[in-house]
Amino acid sequence: MSARRPSSPRSVTVLLLPALLPFLLGATFSAAELTKSAERVFRGRCVSARPVTVDFDGRPLQATEYVFEVGEYIKGTGPGRLVFRQAGTPERDVTDLGRVAGLTVFARTLEYVVFLRPVSRLGLTSAAGRGNGVFLVTGEGVQAASPDGRTAAPGAETIPYEALRRAIRQVLKETR
Repeated sequence: MSARRPSSPRSVTVLLLPALLPFLLGATFSAAELTKSAERVFRGRCVSARPVTVDFDGRPLQATEYVFEVGEYIKGTGPGRLVFRQAGTPERDVTDLGRVAGLTVFARTLEYVVFLRPVSRLGLTSAAGRGNGVFLVTGEGVQAASPDGRTAAPGAETIPYEALRRAIRQVLKETR
């Protein structure tokens, strides 16, 4: 019986690269991946976006406090008026953490479907999938939002809201 040689770091990298390519290339995430990584998925209108400062281990961190009027929770529960904080400011200068991370800026008066991650120990959260978990609602259709939060992502198709809703509910049903 021959002894197995330990895998070299190079061979591990070769094996992992195909699995990591979608993430390295900034590919979009599936509804299943977004649903599984979100604590809440909701449809709501942004009614307020206010710059705030969060204590980051004794240092100030710029963030934005968003307030949403929630019309429907598709995953999870919560109040009709949901308040959460996200790193970054709406101005998004070149050093802004929200910009660097590719987080969506939510615009007042617009309606979204948001796949919201759990709140961190700092009291911050963001959309699942590095910002891919934000959809603009237009009538009965939705489109993946661009990081500016006001326009659809380049090449985003409009899909019926009900189709997205059904897909999320199916994932939840399968993961019980």
